[in-house]
Amino acid sequence: MNGILKNAMAVAARLEEEGWEAALVGGAVRDLLCGIPVSDADIAVNAPLQGLVPLFPEGKLIGPAGKQVLLLPLEEGRCEASSYAGASLADDLLVRDFTVNALALRQNGEIVGSRRARADVSARILRFNGTPADRLAEDPLRALRLARLAAALPGFSADPSAASACRELRPPLDGCAPERVGREVRLGLEGRPHVFLKVLKKCGLLGEVFPGLLTREYEFARLCAVEEELAGEGASLAVRAAALFSSMRVMASGEDEPQRASAALTEWRWPGRLAAEVAELVRHRRLLLETRDSDAIAALFGDRGAPFMDNLFTLARRLCVNESHRRRWGENRAVYVSMAVRALRDEMLPTGEEIMEKFSLEPGPEVGKLADALKMGRIKEGFESREEAFHFLEKLIKRFTD
Repeated sequence: MNGILKNAMAVAARLEEEGWEAALVGGAVRDLLCGIPVSDADIAVNAPLQGLVPLFPEGKLIGPAGKQVLLLPLEEGRCEASSYAGASLADDLLVRDFTVNALALRQNGEIVGSRRARADVSARILRFNGTPADRLAEDPLRALRLARLAAALPGFSADPSAASACRELRPPLDGCAPERVGREVRLGLEGRPHVFLKVLKKCGLLGEVFPGLLTREYEFARLCAVEEELAGEGASLAVRAAALFSSMRVMASGEDEPQRASAALTEWRWPGRLAAEVAELVRHRRLLLETRDSDAIAALFGDRGAPFMDNLFTLARRLCVNESHRRRWGENRAVYVSMAVRALRDEMLPTGEEIMEKFSLEPGPEVGKLADALKMGRIKEGFESREEAFHFLEKLIKRFTD
């Protein structure tokens, strides 16, 4: 067992010492049976959660009334405790979302769950636990989670009847908290994004989750192929999301793809820096394929930095659709590599103090502008010596004063 499980089972043992029944439940048990690394743990206990707060003062009750959990920080990962007070462990398992999550592991090593649950874990099939209508009525987000788990769990697939039920029942995701939707989307894209999108389409949810996504057969197949290639090479979440938002049609609202990416990711409570990077990747995705503009590349490199540029080249390469695109991508990559090498030569750049001393300048915004111009000159032209850098500044100052 890893540290997360060891600490979670210690929580269960503490609860049993207090006279309660407690067991590890849900995804952690599923992952243990599948040989998948466990990242977090859930404990089910027959005690009211409010009564457990004094036992775990570091814990925090979260969630709306009736659906609260006690969040317990561990040395590794986290543990959530839920209550089935007034019922039994078997009753708790009956209302779990999917059969593969309707399993429990007791302190003595006993695995509790139905034959169907164990069989679905062995076959790695995602099936609703009980009647799909009941599970989706309890939480419509489970339809989105079906696609996310299919994408995130190695070797798992959604049962066709589960996807058909989602399509027929059309669970209203607009009633779910946006950050919950955003979490499912993020985890789906971090897994196998092409699987995530295909299951969403089978569930009839593509248009609801991604309004404006191009869904004609060849367009959607192209997007899925791009996402599969990006996942195969370990592309970042920002690149995967940018590829998705680059496949949008023009909306009547007039919003372009970068605006829609920014609006959606902000609503989903994705980190601000990540949302901004995705929007900028979408905005500049054609730069490297349609023109050879060294000034634009230098400006973008100077403004956004090397990690952003590497992500942009990764995205653009997968968006190439003809030989002209591939040739232009190669030419621009060569231009960028030269710039990136020149940018490493920090020793050639005079400091702000040296610039002021050399040209008898007072501190102020002009010095900052000169320093920025010097960095851009280093990227675009390169300097063989500090004297050459000073000469560059001298010409620049003369141009400003003439």
